[in-house]
Formats: sequence, structure tokens, C-alpha cells
Amino acid sequence: MKIPFTILFFILSFFSLAQTPTFEYLLSSPKNELLIDLYESDNGDIFFSGYISDHRDYSIQRNGLLGKIDKYGQFIDTVVTSYPEKCFAYTTMLPINDSTILLDGIKTDTSGQFENASIVLSKMNNDFGLIEKKEYVLPSDYKVHYHLAYTGNNNTFLVAGSFQYATNPTKTFVYRFDENLDSIRAKFFFDNNIFYSELNELSDSRLWILTAFNSKYVIIDSSWSEVSEFDMPVYLNSEYGLKWDTDTSFYLAGDYVSLPPNESNDDIAVIRQFDPVDTTGYLFKQWGTQDTIDHPAIWGALDFKNKDSIYIGGTTNIGPTYYGYWPSWYFIIQTDSMLNVRWERFYGGDAYYLMQKIIATNDGGCLIAGTRYDYLNATEEELDIHILKLNNEGLFVGNQNDIKIEIREAIVFPNPGTNNLKVRIAAQYPVSTFELFDLNGKQVLTEQITGKWGDINTSFLKAGTYIYRIHNVEGLFETGKWVKQ
Repeated sequence: MKIPFTILFFILSFFSLAQTPTFEYLLSSPKNELLIDLYESDNGDIFFSGYISDHRDYSIQRNGLLGKIDKYGQFIDTVVTSYPEKCFAYTTMLPINDSTILLDGIKTDTSGQFENASIVLSKMNNDFGLIEKKEYVLPSDYKVHYHLAYTGNNNTFLVAGSFQYATNPTKTFVYRFDENLDSIRAKFFFDNNIFYSELNELSDSRLWILTAFNSKYVIIDSSWSEVSEFDMPVYLNSEYGLKWDTDTSFYLAGDYVSLPPNESNDDIAVIRQFDPVDTTGYLFKQWGTQDTIDHPAIWGALDFKNKDSIYIGGTTNIGPTYYGYWPSWYFIIQTDSMLNVRWERFYGGDAYYLMQKIIATNDGGCLIAGTRYDYLNATEEELDIHILKLNNEGLFVGNQNDIKIEIREAIVFPNPGTNNLKVRIAAQYPVSTFELFDLNGKQVLTEQITGKWGDINTSFLKAGTYIYRIHNVEGLFETGKWVKQ
């Protein structure tokens, strides 16, 4: 049966419009742009917050930055906020309703010591029009490294942060604000060395705090006076990804560190815990332990809309700073609610990427946002905000003419290399084969890889260019060039 052309055109147009929008977006200027938070509105518009810094000075938050793109990755607007003789960054974005966003910001002096700090709270509409703003000045000799905002009980919200004074260890403070941005409660926890990382207010008004580096949960009673500490069931370091699926249970991604006598750093791992502090019931999954190559996303490494499709993200081949002179990749793992892996993919290899945050989107896909440093072409440090919108399989669909980044299921590095190379295999493939050929097609090396890591000796090979092939019977097939120097 023939379908009339007009009907066929309508059908093709319908499926094209119904297809999940995917894109790659880059915000670039001669300055550094760094993202802290990412938010998708109900209509699909995407908002991000962060700051701008000078070259060679990425940690100094010179000016606050807000950005907005549509669901197709098209630029809508950016806003830069500056204060005379002050540094400023926008941190958290909390949607209040369909048309209003709460913004938490931090203002400090220009010394780089994070002193003379203020909490700056703003209400803005979806076009970044300012509705209301209030500022709360903290003691001038406190070094306030960061603070983030959270939705609290009874139409309030909380701001929690870390601070130092004199030579004391880092401690935690918490503020409660009402819907008019007025402070109605505040406490600095001087007597407890709580290095805050994440916070949640439980239904009974107790505060649950996740600590940054000592793998503990902290419960603060409803009067904010009594503090109790509880060990995690396994040792996870920050950075974290945290998502509560009920009032009492949550999923937590972090940097996994096995304890002595077999201590080894670091790898992505996830806990599903069924009670805020009771660790007698939990699920735990980690995907191989190698070294400090895999690292969770800086500001949020786990998210879901439907907990049967959990997105976990981070960076592979990470360095000690926000920029490096070698290739790196974002990685995403998608699991079901029981933490069984569906797929893992890698994105990058042509620049130095560092994932800042991953969020699940309304259409079942995900957004990953990070910094991109084009070390091959940049003459000095220049970090750009980089955002990918992917479908529920971690892929781009539709017109891909503007997509520059590559997607892989196996990667090889360092490249160029010398006497050994590492092979990173997606977590869904338990066994694979690595083969290396010279330019004449002669096979010079073959090795079976079990699990996601392979460490291959290439010391016996001559310097030159080789072709690699990585495959298995389950559908993995990746090829590329590897150069030995």
C-alpha cells in the first residue's frame, strides 16, 4: 500500500518532533567560566549558575554567572553579576514555582582566602529579572569556602556551608530562611568538627548531614543542639552524588576507598541505604578499583527522575586540577533501582574535560555539565562551560552535524604513550579482547581483559603508530590509533 506524500511527511515530522532533543553546547569566552549548579524547568529550558574567573586563577570567583539555553541547546541569555572590590559566585538554584527561582550566592574579599564573606540570596524570574535580594554578612575572620541551599520543611529553606576560623579545623554552619528571605535561625557548630558536604531536613525536622572526608553521617536534633555521628556502611569520599527517593531512604554515589590491609584509591561506587543512619540494610555496588583515574562529578554525581533509571557520572583520566594537558573523558553509568548496570559510555578524548554535575531530565534522558579545556589550541588557561543533552541510552539522536564530541564504550590512554597503556572498558562488558596492529596490518599484541581495566605492557614495541581494536561477543567494538613515543 502506498502512503500519500502529505501523510508520509506528517508522520516523519511527528516522529522528528517527538524525538528526544539532544545536543552539545559550549559557552566560551577569553575568561574562565565554571558551572556549579544545573536545573531544568518544566518546559525544558535549562538554567545554570556559577562564576567567571581570570586566567591562571580559576579558583578565584570574580563574577557571578547565570545562563539559560532552551531544550534544543540554543542560547537564550546570560547574566554576569559583579560587586566592587569583591568576589562573587552563584551556587545553588532552587525552583520556588513555575516562574521563580531562588539563587544562593557567596561574596568574599579578593584576597583568595575566602574571608569577609556574605550569603547573598536572590529571587529571580525565569528571565533573570530580580524580584528580591538580601545579604547576610558573616564574621569577617571566618574563611567561608562554600555554601549551598536546600529546600526545608514548612515553606522554609536552609543554607549550609563550611567555615574556618584561626587555625581550627573546618566546621559547619546552617541558616534557616523563610519565604521572604528573612533569617529565622542560624547556628555555627564550633564544638563539632563536621566538614559538611550535603544536607537534608528529615520529616521530624532533624538535620541529616553527609560529611566530606571522614565517611560519616551526622544527625542534628530538631533544636539544633545535640549532634550524633554514624559511620557509613562503606568508606566513601567526596565528591558525592545524593538523591533521596523517600523521606528515609537515599542513593549515594562517591569516591570509593577500600580500607586496610587492601587499601586502594579510587573508584566510583554507589550505596542505596534504606534508613538515614541505620546501616544494617543497604545495597552497595562498585565497579573495580584501580587508582585515582575515575572521579565522581564535582557538584553532583547521581540523579534520577525515575529510580529505575539512575544516572551516575564523573571523569576518567582526571588530574589534580580543573585543567590538564592530556585528554580526559566524561563517563556515565546508568543502572536500575537495584544498581544493576544497563550501560556505561565515555564522552571526550579531544580535550581535557571535568564533569561538574549530572541531572536526569523530564524526557527520560540526562544532562551532563562540565568544564572543557582545549589544551591543544589554547595559549593559556581557558576553561569553558560544556553541556551535553543525551537520550535515555546516553546517545545523541537526530541531526548530529553540530556534535563534535565522540562517544565510546572503550578508551585507550595515555595516547601518545611509552611502555604501557591503560584500557578502560564500559562496565556492562565483563570480558573483552584488546588487539594491537602495526600499520602493515600485522598483529603485534593481543590480551584478554577481565572487568573494566586493562594495564598492558608495550615496552617491547618500537616507537611508531599502531591500530588498536577492542571487541567481544556481546557487541563491543572500538578501534583507533595509538602512538608509542
